Amino acid sequence: MSLFEAGVPALVSREAGPSTALHHKMLIDLFLTLQMLGFVGSCALVLTTTLSSRAPRNATWQNFFTAWIVSTVSYSLLLFSGQLNNPKPSFGVCLAQSGLIYGIPSLNAATAFGLIAQIWFSVQTVLSKKIKYERLWIIGLLILPYAFLVAIVVAAWTTGIRNSGSVELIGSGMYCHLGHSATLGRVSAAIVALLLIPTLALEIAICVALRRNWGTFKKMRNSLSIIMRVVIFTIFGTLAIGVSGVFVFSDAHGAALNIVLAILPVTAVVVFATQKDIIRVWMFWKRPLPADEKSLDDSSPRSSKSSAPPV
Repeated sequence: MSLFEAGVPALVSREAGPSTALHHKMLIDLFLTLQMLGFVGSCALVLTTTLSSRAPRNATWQNFFTAWIVSTVSYSLLLFSGQLNNPKPSFGVCLAQSGLIYGIPSLNAATAFGLIAQIWFSVQTVLSKKIKYERLWIIGLLILPYAFLVAIVVAAWTTGIRNSGSVELIGSGMYCHLGHSATLGRVSAAIVALLLIPTLALEIAICVALRRNWGTFKKMRNSLSIIMRVVIFTIFGTLAIGVSGVFVFSDAHGAALNIVLAILPVTAVVVFATQKDIIRVWMFWKRPLPADEKSLDDSSPRSSKSSAPPV
């Protein structure tokens, strides 16, 4: 039976019949392959922007990809622990993954908000508008995601320990979760939704500011790149947060939604790894650009009227 002959229910149902066992394995392999691509790509971006002075990035940018590293590792925990093909993973590993699965959506949503807020601060700086208490805002944006993560993970672990029977492998076989944990899922989804609203508002505000002050921004070599990345980030960021919310809110999702979720970190890597200065660092066999010819995507000090915020 082909994948198409199996029909949509075979992809989205939580339980698969014997005839779709091979398809399940293929989907699990695809899910983990995408997670590993996201993991390797995110690690490469964080290391590149941390170790190379030719492609510096601000803390919220690195925090965003650090969150994706945590996310991809969490979803791949069964693989790393050698229990991927075990129908009944050990309680400790399954409990650990279950807690992380519920906390990851809030972590990704909060770091996405932090990145967009940083872009907004940078746009205001270019327009010579000072943000009050900007340093404190940045510190808060760096800490907040992990506060959400720890709180939700601890709550999930506590629930799992008190009700060990709820810790189980999900129907698609891709990871562990807490069965019948509707309340915890709704809390996580509510946090994601509350973070989504200001994120979308800031993204719209950034686009409006760029449009109204196009005379200033069009002089910058990377102005079009900024707009394109903000638009792409808005689309996929909304999808990521929305899918994550549905992911923890509903117990009826299946393999298809999991695959969509696994595509998101890969998309984030592709969007941000295509920046000129990062590519130049990876092309180590080419001579570095002179200082006055560098891409304006970096965060090195320049006049606010001649440089654009790193995106």
